[in-house]
Amino acid sequence: MIRLCFDYGHGGKDTGAVYKGRYESHDNLDIGTRVARILRTQGCIVDETRTGDHTISLWERIRFENRNRYDYFLSFHRNAFRPEFARGVETYIYLTRNKKALNLAKGIQKELSRIGFVNRGVKTGSFYVLRNTYAPALLIELGFIDNTLDNRLFDENKDDIAKSIAKMIINRS
Repeated sequence: MIRLCFDYGHGGKDTGAVYKGRYESHDNLDIGTRVARILRTQGCIVDETRTGDHTISLWERIRFENRNRYDYFLSFHRNAFRPEFARGVETYIYLTRNKKALNLAKGIQKELSRIGFVNRGVKTGSFYVLRNTYAPALLIELGFIDNTLDNRLFDENKDDIAKSIAKMIINRS
């Protein structure tokens, strides 16, 4: 049985990126809970750092994850740069390039690019949630919230995005 910890980036007072009235924190929660729902129907255990629009510190997110043993930790995000300038999806793993995390990240990138997102690749980073979790960790940037085309892809393909991520988790675990 696969056991997962899902982190829906930002929330509450921390909205994350905002573009034309659209909040990253809301998109993260929406897509992440869709993935969680699918995985639960497949018998996976999915714990969530937040289930509503609440402010949770990075430390609290890590403390939540570190209390249990998980196969993966996934943090859901939307990217932002300069309005209408950048596009695409990218997935981050920690600098140590954990093979399990790398394998899942590559699969997720491939699947999301099939939906139509520009594949910006798998990258390494030292984000707090990547370097402080016990489980193999990924931070997924699901398109640029400040890009109209990425938002259209995100909005029109939420179910396919969720199914693709869920499929990769099941296939790569």
